[in-house]
Amino acid sequence: MKYKVCILAAGVGTRMFPLTKKINKSLLPVDFKAVLSHIIEKFDPAVEIVIAVGYLKETIIDYLECAYSDRTFTIVEVDRYTGEGSGPGYSLMQCRRYLDSPFIFFASDTLVLEDIPPPSENWLGVSAVEDSEPYCTAEIFNNRVVGLEDKTINDNENAFIGLAGINAYQVFFDALEKNNEVKAGEFQVSNGFSTLIGCELVPRYFTWHDTGNIEGYTKANEAMSTSDVDFDFSKQDEFLYFVGNNVIKFFADEAIIKNRHERALILGDLCPRISVLKKNFYSYNMVGGEVLYDVIDDGIMEKLLAWLDENLWVKARLNRSQLRAFKLACSDFYYKKTNKRLKQYHERHSLIDEASSINGVNVPSIKELFNSIDWGDLSNGTPSNFHGDLQFDNVLLKNDGNFLLLDWRQDFSGLVDYGDQYYDFAKLNGGMIVSYKLIKQGQFSYLKDEKGNVKIEHNTPEALVTGRDKFISFLNSKGIDMCKVNILTSLIYLNMSPMHNEPFDHFIYNLGKLNLYRSVIESGKLPSSEKMSSLKS
Repeated sequence: MKYKVCILAAGVGTRMFPLTKKINKSLLPVDFKAVLSHIIEKFDPAVEIVIAVGYLKETIIDYLECAYSDRTFTIVEVDRYTGEGSGPGYSLMQCRRYLDSPFIFFASDTLVLEDIPPPSENWLGVSAVEDSEPYCTAEIFNNRVVGLEDKTINDNENAFIGLAGINAYQVFFDALEKNNEVKAGEFQVSNGFSTLIGCELVPRYFTWHDTGNIEGYTKANEAMSTSDVDFDFSKQDEFLYFVGNNVIKFFADEAIIKNRHERALILGDLCPRISVLKKNFYSYNMVGGEVLYDVIDDGIMEKLLAWLDENLWVKARLNRSQLRAFKLACSDFYYKKTNKRLKQYHERHSLIDEASSINGVNVPSIKELFNSIDWGDLSNGTPSNFHGDLQFDNVLLKNDGNFLLLDWRQDFSGLVDYGDQYYDFAKLNGGMIVSYKLIKQGQFSYLKDEKGNVKIEHNTPEALVTGRDKFISFLNSKGIDMCKVNILTSLIYLNMSPMHNEPFDHFIYNLGKLNLYRSVIESGKLPSSEKMSSLKS
């Protein structure tokens, strides 16, 4: 039968803050695909989809252009999506003139596993709940919905899940228009469904995930994940999506998108070609291949280093003024940024920077370790083209045997044209000491006893150990200061700590602190007596 679909995505999603501070809740990813995409892809492309938008409407419109450039949607801009009288009923009435046939009603925070039946009859999507009070629940008798109770304590066992098939659409809308009663400040759709009871309203049972609250959203990701990722490595201000043949990135900071695009032009064929560019999104076509964590061996490592040296690490020729600005950028990036990140970490957990025991090693405070670093030498970098987050998850070995750089950094302390070659070395080094792939699988541990002693553990595959040996030999052959690389690697770990969730933030902070201690010992800045205690671990 011919019908339409109406998705209501105008709401603010206050229960999902801070995740929805910069993006509409319908675009939060579940298994690397927006909730909205999970809904859209339930239906044949021939089915017309009407989408009501309001809060951060541009994020929805831009996402659709990135994800479904070959598909047409009817976008309805809702003028009142917050405050008294707003709500799903009001949004649906705004869409009425486009819904001139039977249609499927879909709330944008509703995910179901089953196929969606057409609206050949009036049906109400329901799912079993233990507590009736938070929901609009359905009283069901002889496979008919005979009553609806909105957020009351009752004996109903099934909740309305924000999904329905509306065959008698004229009756439904007439009822909404006549009864626009506001409940809890919102115009609800239950008024229309109550009228459909007289036209025979049948229940349809679904496996339901409510992504409109943090707990439900977390459970949806756990239940629907198809990857082997056990630990949440995501960030609240950026998201990654895979839709069909499209790879889509969202950043809350639009300057990141702008600079990513500019850097993509500089990198040229070394990275994917951006096909769609929006204020907070960009997308490119997926490229066949495997990330290096999955395929790395000695031969591939040697080939990668030669490729990077020839194609990426091309030194920049700077005049005296540019060189001064570059050294200042290095200083800001390494010293000021690290101190800012450490302050965030310490304040988040109400910690004091002090000496600590990590894996049996007595490690001085961060302040004392920083006093042992020659920051002038550290900031005396080597300007060149760069990636910025060069670890094996971000390098693709394509099916044709060539390499491709993924998820490149947008700038180096504000510089777009060039950055410090040493930073790329440190990033690559850090991703071989710690396998981020295994971290995402939960293969690490952090323990802190009642005395404050810390123990951290992680697995490093043999391929990474031998690969790092190749890497160190390569750096030595180029005259690169490995001690400097190791110090920067430690700073990278410390910088990561406030950007991630527990317990990884504690793990990477303590690993950074321990590695920094070892690195400054190697630099000869700490007494040799302390060197022995470090080497024991």
